[in-house]
Amino acid sequence: MRRLWFLVCCALIASACGEDDAARPTRETPATTPPQAISTLSPVLIDLQRDFESLQASHRAITQIWEDLAAGEQVACGEYPAVTPPESISAGEADTYEELAERLRRAAIDIEGAVTLWKAECANPRPIPDPAAINEGRLAVRAAEDSLRSAAELLADIQR
Repeated sequence: MRRLWFLVCCALIASACGEDDAARPTRETPATTPPQAISTLSPVLIDLQRDFESLQASHRAITQIWEDLAAGEQVACGEYPAVTPPESISAGEADTYEELAERLRRAAIDIEGAVTLWKAECANPRPIPDPAAINEGRLAVRAAEDSLRSAAELLADIQR
């Protein structure tokens, strides 16, 4: 019985030591992303990327409101999309990112304008917003969309 146990253990050890086609991770070859492939983006660019993502979310929310109104749907007042304040968007001392920051500030201003228009409509006690107000809101979100699209292109170029 001991001999059988010994042979089984030897067989397991031998099979564990055998080579297979896939290289096993070691300290030299980790299974995760190698350190040189980890992003080394600047803190300024990371902040601008976060601003971009936040603005995209705000833009989607306010666009949905104005498009629903344009389609004749009822939209409840009370909750308004939070918008990154334009003055908080900065490239700091990194002139390389100033154009990106400017486009994000422009998007924030336009989104803020669309939200302000919606708040004004909510303060007005009429069942259906004026078509001119709806058009103005839709124009503001489209202007923001143009700025966000332009910022996305810049981000893609910078991150290459």
